[in-house]
Amino acid sequence: MRTKLKLTICLITGLLFGLTANAQKTVIKKEALPGNAQTFLKTHFGSKKPSYILEDKEILSTEYKVQFSNQTEIEFDKKGNWKEVDAKTGKVPKSTIPKKIASYIKENFPKEDVTKIEIGSSGYETKLTNGLELKFNLKGDFTKIDK
Repeated sequence: MRTKLKLTICLITGLLFGLTANAQKTVIKKEALPGNAQTFLKTHFGSKKPSYILEDKEILSTEYKVQFSNQTEIEFDKKGNWKEVDAKTGKVPKSTIPKKIASYIKENFPKEDVTKIEIGSSGYETKLTNGLELKFNLKGDFTKIDK
């Protein structure tokens, strides 16, 4: 019985490694991005030209990463919906921040800018210039502070 269990574990482990090894990262042009991603870039970044755009294909998912010369990175899911905007050396464009979240930050942290915003299944996470990380639910209601 133990031999079958060990064999099954080895097979599953090998399969998982094989699937992740099949991931491919490819440099693509802006026009090859999904429509939602193209619209997001045009709306919030105007005519700025990306330094590069990567398509990261895996067996079950595809993601896109766009980087600009100022080190700002945007990640999109396979449908072109933004997942993260990270302005490593600057601030995230205010137009990318949901109004309710922007209003909360302006009221409670008027001297700070958002350097990163991320959306996940449970809500938004923002990072401010002072290092604080604020969490909000999907409706934009503040939930907690992380440091």
